[in-house]
Amino acid sequence: MTALIPWLLTSGVLVLIGAGLAVTLVSVRRARHELERRTSLVAGKASRRGGVLRQDAEPEWRVILGNRLRGIFAFGLARTWGMRTSPLVLLIAACCGAGLAWFTLHSGLHLSSWVAALGSIGGIILAPRFLLKREQNAADRKFMELFPDTIDMVIRMLRAGVPVTGAVREVGNEAPPPVNDVFTSLADQMAIGITFEEALALAGERIGLPDFRFFVVAISLQRATGGNLASTLDILSDIMRKRRAMRLKARATTGEVRMSAYVLGAIPFLVIGGLLLMTPDYLQPLISDSRGNVIIAAAVGSLVIGFVTIGRMMRSVTTV
Repeated sequence: MTALIPWLLTSGVLVLIGAGLAVTLVSVRRARHELERRTSLVAGKASRRGGVLRQDAEPEWRVILGNRLRGIFAFGLARTWGMRTSPLVLLIAACCGAGLAWFTLHSGLHLSSWVAALGSIGGIILAPRFLLKREQNAADRKFMELFPDTIDMVIRMLRAGVPVTGAVREVGNEAPPPVNDVFTSLADQMAIGITFEEALALAGERIGLPDFRFFVVAISLQRATGGNLASTLDILSDIMRKRRAMRLKARATTGEVRMSAYVLGAIPFLVIGGLLLMTPDYLQPLISDSRGNVIIAAAVGSLVIGFVTIGRMMRSVTTV
């Protein structure tokens, strides 16, 4: 009976997750039906006015489901605006993470079912979270690469006589993603009655990148006190390019340290692979003996701590 408790615990967690997804799907279905009803009314009005509705947009129920799942797996992260992973990919990643954790801990290291069950629960959470965080970091990097050119676009429009609100709309139409999504959201918020300053403040909090906050502050101060906004943004664009050049220089300088960390981290696995090929029985006590399992767990934990420490040290000088 005691051996069945971990299985029951894992099954209970999976049932709770399934129930949560079922509740989410039901609420999303209701929202979809309500949206379809409203869309049909709008379509009738648009057809009478000769309007055209977009047919290539993503269904609203899928958007709601994706937002809720991303909100669950990305809980506690500072920035989530660049996450676009589909719900199906997140669920597949959760299942793969749980299965890999169970196989590694229970079948590979021969740990107890309790530990394997807890590891599976961690895999359900950490695997989708890793994908979302990786996607957000990629969006941050791409945004920071394109943002100086975007500011130059705004400067050219301002010097041509276009107001800054009109320049924001044009950037949303012309800039590449993910910059265009941010500026399109700004323009849409102004279109529904939100003031430009409030929309900028909300965007600065949502994006959370220092360079974009500098942009928000520069425009807000100019609109409050006056001055030449084009010259201010020109200086800001130059500062952003210098900051990016400094980050790239720091990354190049720390390249030798990163390579040393990769080599040192790979040596234990290469040695273990060689021993398994030449003398498989030599490492058998590490797998069959409980004390050997503890040694393996301690060694893996030490490697993970070392990689995390080196990674944090590298990111402290190269992150955006």
